[in-house]
Amino acid sequence: MRLSCLRALLPAVALTMACTDSTAPSRLASGLYVLESVNNQGVPAIVIAGQADTSFMLSATLTLDGAGNAVRVEHWRYVYPPNHLEEGTFTANAEYRITGDDITVGSFQPCPANALCEGNKVGKFTSTTLTLAYANNATAPVFLYRLAPSL
Repeated sequence: MRLSCLRALLPAVALTMACTDSTAPSRLASGLYVLESVNNQGVPAIVIAGQADTSFMLSATLTLDGAGNAVRVEHWRYVYPPNHLEEGTFTANAEYRITGDDITVGSFQPCPANALCEGNKVGKFTSTTLTLAYANNATAPVFLYRLAPSL
């Protein structure tokens, strides 16, 4: 009797161990990813266009290291009618987590009181590309990055 129960239990245990779930630990990656497009428009790309201004993403990179750190560097141009423009570079030091093919880049700590915190970006991760958009924002632009060739 004991042997037949063990035979029935072993396949169930093996199947359970082979499955992954959302509580699986994050995996890490490393590399330099270069922004290729915003909402399927090659860079430079319009990110936001309004009556008062237009925001362009001129270029961007996202560097992931093997310790779970991310550095996002974005070069922007803002155009204000009738003929004023500003350009600047935004650098954000963050963390990232990859679970399955999902990636989150941002902060995994609560935003301190009275601080101005940027929301996390979420998306999909493959061995050569990643997509990011602001979490919980259905109208957020989608940024497509491609892994830069290593030298």
